[in-house]
Amino acid sequence: MEIEDILSDVKKEIKIFLKNNPDWIIIIRWATATWKSKLSILLSEFLDIEIISADSRQIFKYMDIWTDKVPLNIRKKIPHHQIDIVAPDQIYTAWQRKEDTERLIENIKKDKKTPVIVWGTGLYIDTIYKNFSMPSCPPDYELRKQLEEKELNNPGALHKELLNIDPEEANKLHPNSIRYIIRALEIFYKTQATKTAGYLQSAPQWPILMLWLRREKEDTNHRINTRIKEMLKDWLIEEVRKLIIKWYSPDLQSMQWIWYKETVEYLKWNYNLEKLEDMLKQNTHHLAKKQRTRFRRYLTEGKDAPRDNVFYKVFNLSG
Repeated sequence: MEIEDILSDVKKEIKIFLKNNPDWIIIIRWATATWKSKLSILLSEFLDIEIISADSRQIFKYMDIWTDKVPLNIRKKIPHHQIDIVAPDQIYTAWQRKEDTERLIENIKKDKKTPVIVWGTGLYIDTIYKNFSMPSCPPDYELRKQLEEKELNNPGALHKELLNIDPEEANKLHPNSIRYIIRALEIFYKTQATKTAGYLQSAPQWPILMLWLRREKEDTNHRINTRIKEMLKDWLIEEVRKLIIKWYSPDLQSMQWIWYKETVEYLKWNYNLEKLEDMLKQNTHHLAKKQRTRFRRYLTEGKDAPRDNVFYKVFNLSG
């Protein structure tokens, strides 16, 4: 089943929702390869919308193919936000994302348009959906460097440190999840409040129409395989090579994500292209599996304990 096959049903749900909730936003979410972006673009045919990307990778400049950004010619016709806003060696926190997304929503609504948030990263969606009260804590690069050095000299030290400060958050994290541990410690040392205490949930600020696009495992994996072949044809390897030439270190956080990390390894060890393709498929299938598990929990919540001010609707794209 294609996106166009469900479009009339989506239109119907939106019309019902709009009638009862004039002050509204739309969120489109599900796992990778479910064509969320395509649906958001099709919505522009009958709604005056602006699109906000909630993808943690599309924020980075010069990283286009592997992040599967909407083509520039479409972005010129339909305003897209939160794309190409920072360099690959910069850090953009969830706190910054929440602040910027709320500002964007208000500005879009002032222009009498509909904000459409397209899921990429669960935490970024949850800053709006679960309306976290997040501490105002910009990154402190010197503190992060000190913490990294501490961990380098004594592996496991940061996780133990976080266990003493914020045991609830520490128990969520693997001791090797250094980036997340450092962020939790940074929040505490800069605000004197733990991440657990600071991330309190409340009802969303705006009525939300939550559209879930669902595909079965076999269908999703087939589309993933097709996408990977297309990315390799579209000069993914050359894009990665150019970034390294620009002196963007392979050790950067932005370089460690799926697809990019494997391509860096390919360039480093010069193994054959078939092996790279197999690695990309295997790791992306694993990512999709984790995303399906995560969003099944969201579906259960929407059914058994729906949040105030949220209307949930699932569209099945398999079959």
